[in-house]
Amino acid sequence: MHYLGWIGMALVLFGYFLNAQKIMSSWLVWIAGNLIVGVYCLSIDALPTALMSFSIMIMNIYGFFSWKKEKKISL
Repeated sequence: MHYLGWIGMALVLFGYFLNAQKIMSSWLVWIAGNLIVGVYCLSIDALPTALMSFSIMIMNIYGFFSWKKEKKISL
């Protein structure tokens, strides 16, 4: 199950890279990464970190729709 933590971490870092490049998919990568990290943290009983990951995931969703609205991007 530890592989989930590594996958989530890699996705979160890749999301930062994409966001720095102003690429819209950064938000989707972040959402996936934070979801995976949150699930991993629940599996190891790290509740504060899981809550933080799920909270950040909600902010990622907000950021995605804010960018989408601002840039008028359709999916």
